[in-house]
Amino acid sequence: MWNARLMSGVVWGSVAVIVCSQSVNAARSQDYSSAQFISVLNGLGYAVPLDAPITDPRVQQAIRDFQIQFRLPVDGTLNNPTQDQAANIVQSLQSALNRTVKPSPQLPVSQFYGKQTEAAVKQFQQQNRLPVTGIVTLETRQRLDQISSDSDPRIPSNPTNPPVASNPPARSQLSIYTEAEIKAILSGFGYDINQQAALSDLPTARAIRDLQRIYGLSESGAIDRETEEKFSSVMRNLRNNLKVILRSNFAIAQYYDAATQSAIRQFQSRYGLRVDGIANLEVRSRIDAEARRPGG
Repeated sequence: MWNARLMSGVVWGSVAVIVCSQSVNAARSQDYSSAQFISVLNGLGYAVPLDAPITDPRVQQAIRDFQIQFRLPVDGTLNNPTQDQAANIVQSLQSALNRTVKPSPQLPVSQFYGKQTEAAVKQFQQQNRLPVTGIVTLETRQRLDQISSDSDPRIPSNPTNPPVASNPPARSQLSIYTEAEIKAILSGFGYDINQQAALSDLPTARAIRDLQRIYGLSESGAIDRETEEKFSSVMRNLRNNLKVILRSNFAIAQYYDAATQSAIRQFQSRYGLRVDGIANLEVRSRIDAEARRPGG
């Protein structure tokens, strides 16, 4: 089954990345070439052109985001842990597609995101009325996880002895963001929250829980280290995509600040969207798509 806690999507605006709850026994069978690894990044939703060299800033940033997401050594290179993690992710994806799509012939469970894997992703997307891109988008990841979850065995409920609700886990001390910075991201992503209230305020907790659901994290409604890291990765990818699209010197950082809002407004104006400086899920998905276009 899929483990939603370990699923990540960058599309990065939220490149969607998927891993299996059970570890794959074998890691990579060989080192990736630059082109092979870029193909994996592209297939998993990172905004990298297939014909870009490994030294391209967009590729190096995507590798760093990948490394941050999976708590690997962050150096922007194809180090061994990075290659092993990528191989396991692709193998898990191929195994899931074999179970759900049942392509004929079946996908070889390998480390490579090639034409056959892309075709199986397209088949899954077509079967589930998703945009047929061949890329593991956020919507594709969520649907694949839903199908796998629906097939999981459930413990029958006992109406005479209902489960007792437990208190949500206590939030650990913030280590990447301040509370104000977290609220700025939530507001920037279109959530209506009280900037003066605590992060435990009900609308704020709901917003956090919704983003945790979207990005495949444990839906606690509280900010833990994993959630902070995901927010950081999503923000850096969002700003990198805006830099690519707007062809500007926009700094790649982890904050939703005035510069981010200004860049979002420029993007919205350029593509005929409502100009409000808010990067809701629809806007983030559009940014991801535009950044992946050839020459983007």
